[in-house]
Order: sequence, then C-alpha cells, then structure tokens
Amino acid sequence: MITRALIIEDEPEGLENLKNLLRMCCPDVDVVAEGGSNADLLRLAEDRSNRFDVAFLDISLPDGLVFQALQQIEEMPFDIIFVTAWDKYAIRAFEFAAIDYVTKPIEREELIRAVSRIKPRNQDTKERLEVLQQTYNPNTPNAFNKIGISAMDGVHFVRLADITRLEAENNYTHFLLNGGNRITASRTIKAYEDALISFNFVRVHKKHIVNMNFMKTYIKGEGGYLIMENGDSIEVSRRQKVNLMDALKRTHGETWK
Repeated sequence: MITRALIIEDEPEGLENLKNLLRMCCPDVDVVAEGGSNADLLRLAEDRSNRFDVAFLDISLPDGLVFQALQQIEEMPFDIIFVTAWDKYAIRAFEFAAIDYVTKPIEREELIRAVSRIKPRNQDTKERLEVLQQTYNPNTPNAFNKIGISAMDGVHFVRLADITRLEAENNYTHFLLNGGNRITASRTIKAYEDALISFNFVRVHKKHIVNMNFMKTYIKGEGGYLIMENGDSIEVSRRQKVNLMDALKRTHGETWK
C-alpha cells in the first residue's frame, strides 16, 4: 500500500536529502507535495484535491514555528513526523505526546522506524498535538503533566501523577495507574526511563520504574524491596539500588544506605 507524503522543509538540501532517503529506504512512501513555510503547509492541508497520509514537518520555518500553522488546521486526517535538529527538550516533548520524529542529520534506521509507525487517517493526531503544544516550552522545562502512551488500541493520555509504576515485559511496558487500571505500551521500558526521571520516577530494577510519590516503605537488604501504597512489593536490584538511594537523598536531603 502506497503512503502519500507531504514534506515541509525550508532548506533545499535538507528537502532533497529526505526525499532521497525515502526513495531508497521507504519505497512505499510517495512524496506528493512539498513546501518550505507555514503558509505552504496551510495551503496544502486545506487543498481537498491534494490528500496525503503523513506530513514530514521541519519545526523552525522562515515564517515561524510550524505549530503556528498546525493550530489553524481544523481537520487533520494525516499522521505527523517532525524533522528537527537535536534538541533534548523538544525530543522529550515529542515522546510525552507520542509523536514520531527524526533528528538531523537523518539516519536511515531512524527514518525507517518512524515510517513503520505511520497511521494514516489517525483520529488522535489533534489530541497528540495539543499535548505537545502544552509541553513544548523551553522556558518551563518541567511543565509536563501528561504523557501519551501508545497502546494497541490507540494513544492514551495519562496524568503523570496517576501513574504508580511501570513494569517491563519483553518489548512491552505496562503502566500501572492509581486505582488499578493498566495500559500496555508497545515500547520497551528503557524508552520511558530518561523521559520520566525528572518527575520523581526512579528505575529500581530492570523490570521496574516506580513513582516515588506512591512509595510507602523501603525494606533494606542486598538490594531490598519497596512496598507501594497499594501493597505491591517491588524488588530493588543490587545494581539499581544506588539510583534509589540517590533519588531518596535528592528528595529527602538525607544520606540513605
């Protein structure tokens, strides 16, 4: 099945590079339209005769950030892949909103990975963008309050404060929520570790990341284990014990052993 693509990129060299990579690595992607500004994106998105399944969007354009145009598009029956220069904060915002991206210079494997997750006629694109626009603000790097979790049935948007812990199972991650609900994400637990570490989450085992706000008791031992507020017992590995001790020291200002 052919995937019809739009590219918005203001640098001619970057535009040709992406087109060539798609031609070589993703032959099922057909670039049907291209532009280099927010104005081009608005014009092409509103042209009902020019339908596409995915838009590759550079963030910084001559007439402003691409979000300015995206906010004006009422119907968005296409998926989005952002193309951006390396920006740790922006990438964390993409991950929290469950939006795919590739970084410049574009790597073949990264592009193939992003293209493999395209969902044409995606019904939740607008909602994911709303989460992204709420969090993409370099002046307030800790403004995140929700995370988008990509599951088999769609993307679930969950408040960080409602997540008690994450549990790994092969290439999947179970999000355990306050109240007993569970959401299973089709990504490894490692993919979430770096994004959550700044928000009182700590890796305590190869299978477990916990929200420190739901910890009740730490039972000492070689690694020890945690008792969560809901009664769950979570093993702390000897290797990860130092992470827990450092996190407790940061939050409580004491030396833990």
